[in-house]
Amino acid sequence: MARLVKMVVVPHEPTLPAAARGEGPPPAETTKAVLAEYARVRRSLADARPDVIVIVGNDHLCQFFMNNMPPFLIGKARTMTGPPSYEMADWGLQSYHAPIAGELARTILTQGFEHDVDFAYSDEFVADHAFTIPLNFLRPEGDLPIVPIFLNVLAPPVPPARRYLKVGQVVREIIDAYDDDIRVAVIATGHLTNGVGGPHMMRHMQMAETAWDRAVHDLIVRNDIPGVIARSSWEEMYEQGNNTPGFLAYVFALGIANGAPISRDRYIPSNAHPLCLFLEWDEARLNGEPS
Repeated sequence: MARLVKMVVVPHEPTLPAAARGEGPPPAETTKAVLAEYARVRRSLADARPDVIVIVGNDHLCQFFMNNMPPFLIGKARTMTGPPSYEMADWGLQSYHAPIAGELARTILTQGFEHDVDFAYSDEFVADHAFTIPLNFLRPEGDLPIVPIFLNVLAPPVPPARRYLKVGQVVREIIDAYDDDIRVAVIATGHLTNGVGGPHMMRHMQMAETAWDRAVHDLIVRNDIPGVIARSSWEEMYEQGNNTPGFLAYVFALGIANGAPISRDRYIPSNAHPLCLFLEWDEARLNGEPS
């Protein structure tokens, strides 16, 4: 049977790759801390020796739009490639190419029906920076097969937070029941308070964190999942900034954790870029075993 051996939740802030390459002005101390944490998580992920990576993120209206937006989608093409050329031009992002674990992708898709989840699917897609930035930081070799899961966090109507939690739980059930002896890691990517193109854009330059950020982080640390759900309504998240519902990827990950508390977190407010929160679950914690 498959075994979940690692899960991490990481940011996908698009200014980080250039900072990692030493381009532009000297990075702030908080940016250095984010890059150091990414490097540490990369080593931790490698130590878990996964055979497959399931990566959970959202499309930033690169291929899905307000008139055609699936809430939960499995990418099951032969390979995953990205990001779009304009993202590479705008932010200096590197491309990423990896094979897709087609058998596992199709199993999550078809077994979803047995668990009351009607996943959409796509054989034609380009993964944007939400997928390529974490993968380039954490598995730049591109040597492991992956399963991309796309979440809608941008185009109303967005499912309620409890649905992201439930679908994450379903994905966990399907992985645990998968009839192949493989080691599976999960990378989920999102963020806390964030505004893009709206009145809260660049607010982090004056306010590195908000009361909502602190409250939600405290709930996660205490493993208070009902409390997280209660603070994750569309209205409350959107009030923090129009991109804050990207936090639903964190909620999805909490569903995959299925009640297991985090093994480690790193909360890094910054005036240089939006707040970055890293979460990590190790193999023993995920499987209810002594550490």
